[in-house]
Amino acid sequence: MFRIKLTTVTLVIVLIIFVLISKAVFDKVHLTLHIVVDEEFHLPLGRAYCKFEFDKWHPKVTTFPGLYLLSSLLFGAFDLCSTYWLRLTSLIFSVVNLVLFYWLLSVNNESPPWQNIISSLNLALLPPLYFFSHVYYTDVPSLTMILILFLLSQRGNHYLASIFGLLAVLFRQTNIIWVGMVFACYVLQEIIIIHQKKTKTSNKGVSAKELGDLLKTVKRDLWSITQQTKLSFWLNASCYASLLIFFMLFVYFNGSIVVGDKSAHEATIHLPQLFYFSLFCLFFAWPLFVPEVFNFLKFVTKYKIFSLSVLVLSLVIVYCNTLVHPYMLADNRHYVFYIWNRFYGKYPLFRYFIVPFYLFAWFVIVKKLLDRKDVTFLLFFIPCTTVVLIVQKLLEFRYFFIPFVLFRVKVKHVSVHSLFYEFITHCVLNVCTLYLFFTRTIEWQDYDYPQRLIW
Repeated sequence: MFRIKLTTVTLVIVLIIFVLISKAVFDKVHLTLHIVVDEEFHLPLGRAYCKFEFDKWHPKVTTFPGLYLLSSLLFGAFDLCSTYWLRLTSLIFSVVNLVLFYWLLSVNNESPPWQNIISSLNLALLPPLYFFSHVYYTDVPSLTMILILFLLSQRGNHYLASIFGLLAVLFRQTNIIWVGMVFACYVLQEIIIIHQKKTKTSNKGVSAKELGDLLKTVKRDLWSITQQTKLSFWLNASCYASLLIFFMLFVYFNGSIVVGDKSAHEATIHLPQLFYFSLFCLFFAWPLFVPEVFNFLKFVTKYKIFSLSVLVLSLVIVYCNTLVHPYMLADNRHYVFYIWNRFYGKYPLFRYFIVPFYLFAWFVIVKKLLDRKDVTFLLFFIPCTTVVLIVQKLLEFRYFFIPFVLFRVKVKHVSVHSLFYEFITHCVLNVCTLYLFFTRTIEWQDYDYPQRLIW
């Protein structure tokens, strides 16, 4: 009992400190710049919906109005529709996310509670995510809905999970992929339970070795397995399936996954996005990756032909499929602009030189997620992450938030040293990027106020 109380007290103290510091940063950000890049489109709609004017829209907005509906729900009745209160939406949900991180970590690994609290704080302080916790963007509440979706599904409350899946899609259309992942995991787990009753085993999941036998059993006895499923399974599955079907109908009649400005966000195949995501993970979670360097070298040495084949294939992908969105080359308010122009664009060989780092990062991601007793999560995480990312031509760090968080909460046995280095890294990067935001200005002729540098 004492341990539970101590954990709760520790979490509350961390939350209070996080809120106090973040509120001070929030006020400073608000006073520094009243419109941050895409807030130019979001804020007018947020004010309109907050005043219950639901007929307003902006053609440049490409997502459903989840963010604006949320603002009307939170602040509309109190007529708190100013920029300050609209931005506060993100800060509120960043605090909620910190708690959700802790709950998900507690479910997915056996680390001591205090370590999970630190991991939760580290995730909340993830520099790009932390910055967008202070402005009026969809990313923070969108992440909230996905976290609740996964948490409810893991606790067996699939009806509520599907509702939050719908809410997640209202914030960002690509979140439908994570709904599909939860649905697929649920179906596979039901099949595993039926298979284990037949084989009289009691494992909680399915190992890599058992997966092949399980698939053969499903193929051979599909009707028998279907007959053994309970009514509750079909009711739960229908909640997810109906959401997927309705979304496919929307795409069919809309002609695109995008609403609003379709021309700037055309669906494409952009495989290097997977490489950029792996580099994102390597950079922001480097304490988890560095200890695996020698294991990676051993793997490469042991499987030379396979490693060489993957390297060559990756180089070909970089050569043939590196796409550059015009926004990335034109908008010098984002760090991606400088990373690309000072490295990838300036030195053509750089994009090939860095390929081994991509492969190393993916090696560690797979290794960290590979649970030999249950491969269910990894089995669906890789293809879902692939689908979410490769359809995006524009390189945006915000696209990586959800897969990164899902990866990080699944990592087990994180050492105290790694947690400490991760915390210091995120704090230092936040201080540096906020300092640049507050002190450096960028002049744009189309605006009568200076722009600022953001993630």
